[in-house]
Amino acid sequence: MKTKLFFSALAVLALVMSVSSCGAPKEVGPKGKSEVFIPLNEPGNRTDMEFFRATASGTSPDINAAFTIAELNARNQLAASVATTIKSVTDKYFNQYNINNETAFQQKVEQQVRQVVNQELKSAYVKDSKLYQLENGQYEYWVNIEMSRTALQEPVAEAIEAAISKDEKLSLEFDQFRFKKVFDEEMALEMQKK
Repeated sequence: MKTKLFFSALAVLALVMSVSSCGAPKEVGPKGKSEVFIPLNEPGNRTDMEFFRATASGTSPDINAAFTIAELNARNQLAASVATTIKSVTDKYFNQYNINNETAFQQKVEQQVRQVVNQELKSAYVKDSKLYQLENGQYEYWVNIEMSRTALQEPVAEAIEAAISKDEKLSLEFDQFRFKKVFDEEMALEMQKK
């Protein structure tokens, strides 16, 4: 009987010690700060050599509005990322191949590229999504969209070519093969930064 009582007391003591050691949250960062979880932020949902990707969220009491807001935010983010990359590619192309009238070329190209990128964004599709309902009843929708880099590369090069085809001198200086080469190099450099 004493042995049973001893083991029971020992079990209760072990249980109390384990509960008290697990009860308090452990701080992982600086005092007063906590890490925030961002859905769909895994490496497979980030831009890589094959796809431009963007993740965004939308919150609304209406589930359809949350979907619309999230997708619009993701498409805007994707468009900004593509525009930055294209600008970097055209700048590098100008520098490497000494295109004359750089300013004239850029002005003609920017409008064409914007139109092409906006059109091509329609081909971006939802890769992954998460839906949460918050304590206040609102819906929080997270979406990750992607668009193929190779599907974008040729239309952008064609848009640049169309923009400069109106200027005979510039059209003689533009080389689509060289542009593709610079595009690929810039994509590789961008991936090394990430």
